[in-house]
Amino acid sequence: MPTLTIEYETDQERLVLEQTLAYFAEMRRVGATAPAGTVLAACEGVALQSGRQLLRDSLAAAVQARADAQKKRRASGTKDHERGK
Repeated sequence: MPTLTIEYETDQERLVLEQTLAYFAEMRRVGATAPAGTVLAACEGVALQSGRQLLRDSLAAAVQARADAQKKRRASGTKDHERGK
């Protein structure tokens, strides 16, 4: 079986990556086990529930990462405009 190595910078990023892999695995499982004629509806259910949660978690992680970076820059005395941001 092929393997995949993923590099991440923060625990939040790692968590979102793990959640994404779990989401994909859930979608495949549901698609493979749903009764004939219900596959699309079953997968849509996963997308609406788990997909929305994944999006919320991803957005929260991105916003938190930005806040953490700004806090770190403030602590070091570097301003966004000094870094070309």
